[in-house]
Amino acid sequence: MSTEQHDADAYGQELARISHHQHEATGARFMVFQALAAVGIGHEQADGVCTVNGGSSSRK
Repeated sequence: MSTEQHDADAYGQELARISHHQHEATGARFMVFQALAAVGIGHEQADGVCTVNGGSSSRK
């Protein structure tokens, strides 16, 4: 196997791994939105909850 082929295979595997984790994160976020909606929390408010608890907010 050539170096170029090996690099392409490793790159493809990394992309597949990233895609898998993004898919899982999207599913988890959707599940959180459903649970919050079930207790009466709207999408706008739920988005704030997901952002703060997801660690992507700069607020501390």
